[in-house]
Formats: sequence, structure tokens, C-alpha cells
Amino acid sequence: MNEPSQSDRTTGPAPQEGGVAESVRAAVERTMRATAGSAATTRDRAGELVDDVVRRGRDARDELARRGQEAGAELARRGQEATGEMGRRLELLETRLAELERRLAAEPGASVEGEAGQGPDTNPEVEG
Repeated sequence: MNEPSQSDRTTGPAPQEGGVAESVRAAVERTMRATAGSAATTRDRAGELVDDVVRRGRDARDELARRGQEAGAELARRGQEATGEMGRRLELLETRLAELERRLAAEPGASVEGEAGQGPDTNPEVEG
């Protein structure tokens, strides 16, 4: 049985970019060397499989990042639309309130809150 030499073993943490792929590749190669038979062919095939797994992982990561960016852009767009809608509704309410205050002020003996220092409790004749 072949044992991996000291130089075959990985030492310390692998670099971030390609570190996982290299660690997996080294582990597969050590396993292949430990087995007898057509190790060279098997190692080549194992290397291809590892490369394929790494490629698919990167593709999945890129796709996930793209989808995340699209979702973030959509949320931002919807937030802007909601802000605009709230602004329009607030303007409508302000217009309606101003109209109600104008009508109330036009009634004889009525006062509008905030006018001439009078509050709602200063004129008991006006009840809502």
C-alpha cells in the first residue's frame, strides 16, 4: 500500500480562491495514489470530475449573485413607487383637509384649530 509522502499532504489553510478546489483535488489524488491498478487513468478522470464540480459551483455562485442583484434592484424600484404613491396620497389628504378647514371657517361662529390661538376646546358650540 502506498502512503502519501509528507510533501503530498497539504499544510495550513488553503488560499481562499481555489483553496477548496485544490484541497479536494489533493485529497482525490492522495486517494488515487493509495489504490493500485490504473491509477493514472482514474486520477485523470477524477481530476476532470473535480474540475467539473468546481466549474458548476462557480456558475451557481455567479447565478445566485446575479439573481440577488436583480432582486435588490426590483425592491429598490418598488420602494420608490411606494414612496411616490404615499406622497400622492398625502397631498390628497392635505387638499381634503384644507377644503374641510375652509368650509368649517366659512360657517358662522366656527373657528378652525390653530387660528388666533384658539384650540378645539375654546368654542363649545362647535361639535364634530
